[in-house]
Amino acid sequence: MVITVREPGTKTFMDINAYPEDHNRSTAWRIQYPGIEPFLMVKQHNKWTVTDNKVINIEVAEAVIEALKQQVDK
Repeated sequence: MVITVREPGTKTFMDINAYPEDHNRSTAWRIQYPGIEPFLMVKQHNKWTVTDNKVINIEVAEAVIEALKQQVDK
């Protein structure tokens, strides 16, 4: 699936790939964001979180969460 994210630095919109994954019976998406190792976003208790043990820029995480809320949580 392609999701549209507002890039935090430039505020421009860009399309990134998100691939569904199973994660303990929760909704999860593997995110491929440019310049960052792919990371897993999981929705548990109506909240999106990064579940990989990777450190990513909080602004990138927030941008991806906002995109997931708008495009996946419809």
